[in-house]
Amino acid sequence: MKFWPSNKVFCCFVPLILLLDLFVPANSFSSAPEFVATQVHKATEQVFGMDYGDFDPLHDGKEVACLINSGSVLQLSPGLLGWEVNLRHSGQMTIGWMGARPTIGIGDVYSGNPSKEVVIEGPSPYGSLIIMVFYDTALQQWTSGTLFDGSSLMGGSWGARVGDFDPRRSGDEIFHIYEGIMDFSTGTIFSNINPSAFPPYDEELVFQGAVGMDTAAGDFNPDHAGPEIVLVDEMGGTCEILPPLFPIPGLWPRRTIWSSGYNAGWVVKIADVDPCNPGNEIIYGTRYSNRIMMSHHNGANPHDLQILFTGSATGYTCNIWDIAVGEVLPEIPGLEILGVDQTGSVYLVSRVEDTWHGQVIWQDTSGPLYAVIAGDFLPHRRGHEILVAGESGIITLLTLKFTGDFTADGKINFYDFAELARYWKQNEPSVDIAPWPYGNGLVDMSDAAVLVEHWLLTSLCPE
Repeated sequence: MKFWPSNKVFCCFVPLILLLDLFVPANSFSSAPEFVATQVHKATEQVFGMDYGDFDPLHDGKEVACLINSGSVLQLSPGLLGWEVNLRHSGQMTIGWMGARPTIGIGDVYSGNPSKEVVIEGPSPYGSLIIMVFYDTALQQWTSGTLFDGSSLMGGSWGARVGDFDPRRSGDEIFHIYEGIMDFSTGTIFSNINPSAFPPYDEELVFQGAVGMDTAAGDFNPDHAGPEIVLVDEMGGTCEILPPLFPIPGLWPRRTIWSSGYNAGWVVKIADVDPCNPGNEIIYGTRYSNRIMMSHHNGANPHDLQILFTGSATGYTCNIWDIAVGEVLPEIPGLEILGVDQTGSVYLVSRVEDTWHGQVIWQDTSGPLYAVIAGDFLPHRRGHEILVAGESGIITLLTLKFTGDFTADGKINFYDFAELARYWKQNEPSVDIAPWPYGNGLVDMSDAAVLVEHWLLTSLCPE
């Protein structure tokens, strides 16, 4: 392979790079990590939820599903030079505001369909609805079906989450929280039992108690075969629900793992975010106290609970509306936690040595943010990127500002220059860095300029 590009203008950079390597002292970034915000799409309504997964069999790779105010579902498909946006479901509900707990999730919940499905939940004019949206490969079209209609009931839903809630069944299930009269809620698991018809679904009542705010399924208790279910309630209680290995009558076993009224959870996730603690932790975004917290199993009861960060929102809507977990800073061990709130702030929480460090990495000046997800939206870039959306309907991509470290060795030097030269005048996304984040489809002088600008700087990391 020809190492040096034939372009004479580019070749003049070689002696300059060598001189820089000899005489310019290496520097390190003293500031916090910088992120670049790029608008992906402007929806006509508020965006109340997003999830990331492979639910479109006609598109290569994963897609983003977005729930907007009318109950419609948008599909955003990331590409090398931008995003494609398609409407996959026309709304049958009016959500109104984030406090109604609208949810959206992607999972393998319908065994009669070869691809994954999108499940949405929210208020309709006559009650709560749970709707499944999917591509019907037999009919070769997008379709939907109602799994739950609460128009004849007195009460309201608090979300429907998708996950492996019942290990006795293959695929994923839906955990639905419904609040009836006198501040009393039930948790029902919907499981597909007939792959040849849609529905029916099996409904199993597994929880009764204080009003649940959110649920998640995962393995966070090493003393149990897993998975386990975590449920947070409006009074500040958090319980662990243990799915039985064999069918049992009545509610599933549960225990309280911690309780704190001021730190009541609003949203909850399960992930291995702490490199110093084996196994998964439970991550919380709180209501009223605007906090991001973490708890983990300690072999006893209650869980060890840590307050990692407190946001800047105040007043009645002092909630962390959504949280996400991802490898946003790939040079730091463990995963990072993201949160959004009423102020439009995006919070990034990461562990730096023995301390949890939290900061605002971006703020939407047009209004509150309701949804945040992290994922490998741009596979040719290192680490995970961030998507946020909310009241304005603007869906924004946040990418860590690129420094030119192609070789991922912690600094920008001649090895990175060699990598750039290798693909000179070619369409190579991994080194096509200008303009950031998509590039222009060609490795050229604009990319070389970014490299020279960051020459001998060490990799970016939090203070």
